[in-house]
Amino acid sequence: GNKCAAMLKGAFCAAVLDERTKQLVLMSDLLGSYFLYWFKGPQRFVFASELKAVLRDPAVKPSLEPRAVADYVTFGFLFGEKTLAAHVQLLPAASILTYCWDDGQCAIEPYAHIAAAFQPWEGTQAEYLEALCQVFNRAVQRAVSGKHRFGLSLSGGLDSRTILSAIDCTHTPLSTYTLGVKGCADEVIAARLSRIAGTQHRFFELDAGYLGEFLAHLRTMVSLTDGMYLTHGLTEVLALRGLQDADCSVLLRGHGGELAKTSLAWPFHTDARVQAMPGSAEFIPYMLERVNYISRGVALQELFTDTWYAPVKEGARISLEVSLADVHLSPVELCNYLYLTEHHRRFTNASLELFRNLVEVRLPFVDTDFLTLLFRCPPAWRDGTTIHQAITGGNNHALLRVRNSNTGAPGGAGPVLEKVLDKFNTLFKRLNLPGYRHYHNFERWMKQTLIESVEKVLLDTDSLTRGIYREATLRRLIEETRSGAADHAYLLQILLNLELWQRENL
Repeated sequence: GNKCAAMLKGAFCAAVLDERTKQLVLMSDLLGSYFLYWFKGPQRFVFASELKAVLRDPAVKPSLEPRAVADYVTFGFLFGEKTLAAHVQLLPAASILTYCWDDGQCAIEPYAHIAAAFQPWEGTQAEYLEALCQVFNRAVQRAVSGKHRFGLSLSGGLDSRTILSAIDCTHTPLSTYTLGVKGCADEVIAARLSRIAGTQHRFFELDAGYLGEFLAHLRTMVSLTDGMYLTHGLTEVLALRGLQDADCSVLLRGHGGELAKTSLAWPFHTDARVQAMPGSAEFIPYMLERVNYISRGVALQELFTDTWYAPVKEGARISLEVSLADVHLSPVELCNYLYLTEHHRRFTNASLELFRNLVEVRLPFVDTDFLTLLFRCPPAWRDGTTIHQAITGGNNHALLRVRNSNTGAPGGAGPVLEKVLDKFNTLFKRLNLPGYRHYHNFERWMKQTLIESVEKVLLDTDSLTRGIYREATLRRLIEETRSGAADHAYLLQILLNLELWQRENL
């Protein structure tokens, strides 16, 4: 019966129609890896793997959900089970939804909780790292199982090269690809990693012509992600174009690797203040202040009209409190927990919806066996890059001699050398030197194409007559961003996402 969900392993969602019991059963995996949206009305139950499909049902009267907007303009993604559409929910992770069409009853029952994985390790750190390396390598072998053509999104950081180290390319042919502006660090570093590992490698260039099609690309992303994904570099459609021509049916990506180096798991990364917290009492107000990179410095009361400000003003705080209710972990572990259950589930999975239109995506770092063991160690062991270095070095030490694009130091460097070389790496990035450039030109198109698109869409009559935002504030945010007086680019992009989503679905 329904207990089968707890017995399944891996990334999945399922819908089972049981005519004998007159029940529809929806199931999600431990991490909610695939989206299932649902709506219940009188004598009616609608579900689909895309929100737009649910909204096409005549019984659904779509409208924009204010609590979702509150999350979006604070965190950059939605929390919990909210969607942009009022009354349409997302199936929770590790849950079973049962709808009985005989009496119209609907119930959701959790069958597991990832917080239970935070159990103490009783051995030494050396024993732990050895065990973790073995579990990770098995996770990668599962990811490259089956008769498929495998690809890997390869950057200049540590996550994708750790996956690369666990693949024997003589037995498992692997295609790798990297994208970015010409001369970026990722282009140079990934090419070297590819030569060491023996993969077939391609580079997709992010050029001015591509950036000039910003609004068209954004419309595509809004449609494919149901409006719930904020791009940080506008590279996704370029990757889709490349994948259409690539010889790949299964794509491996390094998402989740941040959980093995939690000081870098932005925006829920650990820091000195979190580590010094005696308990969780100050955690929520601190996170609300630190995580908000979207609308910091913007008074929401001035942005939203009175009707909209009332439900929006406390929405983000409520979402964070609900997410952590009955979760009894230390502040450091709460960072890991939120990154996995909220950021990974709602932000990363939304981005994967883009790629899943073309290929299957597999993520070794969120393999449940690996995560269960990863969370057992003391938080300090997974705070830095020790785990990545141990796995990569144990598999293919030559990959650690190649520099890390994030620090400029070799992948196997210690913290002192990393700190020294990071200063030069930062300087070379700012100077835009070939081989050190950042992979995208967000700042450049932010001041040009984005502003033009925002003015074209958000300041037209269709948008303003919705009565959500104050026109004067919109114009001020646009002008401050254009002049460089302030940077509201991410906020403006989210407002643009919301309007484009409404035009497609409402």
